[in-house]
Amino acid sequence: MNDAALRRRLDAALVLLAANVLLLLALALRFTPETTVGMLVFAALLGYGLRAGR
Repeated sequence: MNDAALRRRLDAALVLLAANVLLLLALALRFTPETTVGMLVFAALLGYGLRAGR
């Protein structure tokens, strides 16, 4: 498998993963909005802390 084919497969997998996350986020916001917003804020703070720590 050459580099271009591998890159195309990885891009397709990333698109499917992003679509899955968005679908789960939409469902979570519909059924438990308070918990979902809290988890999003926690994930954002965690990501910021990891990025700022570098």
